[in-house]
Amino acid sequence: MSSSAPSARPAPPLPECPPSQVGPCANCQQPTHRYGHGGNPLCVVCRAEVVANQDRK
Repeated sequence: MSSSAPSARPAPPLPECPPSQVGPCANCQQPTHRYGHGGNPLCVVCRAEVVANQDRK
């Protein structure tokens, strides 16, 4: 019997943009402001992880 462990990673906040600009995060697939002005293919949580990894180099 397998049980899924709870994720230690917090869920990103819901995007505050028009629904037409919402799409899945390229990494975790959570809804994010992906399209239009201010859009990014990564949610704020995944983007912060990328920035933190870049700072370590």
